[in-house]
Amino acid sequence: MASNLGFTIVMIPIVLFMFFLPIALLVALQVWLCKKSLKLGLILPCLSLGLSLVMVFSMAAFSTLTVGGGNTLVSGGASYVGPDGQSVPAQKSEVIDVPAQEGVPRGETEKTEFPVRTLIAVGVLFLVMNIPTAVFCGIWLHYKGRRDTAEDLKRMKIEDLG
Repeated sequence: MASNLGFTIVMIPIVLFMFFLPIALLVALQVWLCKKSLKLGLILPCLSLGLSLVMVFSMAAFSTLTVGGGNTLVSGGASYVGPDGQSVPAQKSEVIDVPAQEGVPRGETEKTEFPVRTLIAVGVLFLVMNIPTAVFCGIWLHYKGRRDTAEDLKRMKIEDLG
């Protein structure tokens, strides 16, 4: 029991260090890029925004339910290999009969639906994935404000001397 406690006390700082080190390095990189140039300072916010959009669109694309006027194929998750070596599907794919929808000819067109749960999950994912984007943009705005203030002071100094 005592060795587990000792192991835990040693591992917590190591795990926290491994978690916060990449975050600190990315923030330091953003600060360095902003000091170099305002345009270079936009690289990390754009990459972060792009990554969050890829995550959101992939989640939305793989979470849709396509409903046609006739039969609809509802597919389940991936298969896995059971303990006996047999491939066991997580959920079976099945065809269900959907009643004809108003204004949709039977079996001719399809309609993609986003359940409310999916929309909420996509919204939450978008907000969470854009936390780094907000941090990077905040750093960029800070250095942009400092640079603009320095340029304004320089311009005022020149006007006072002239």
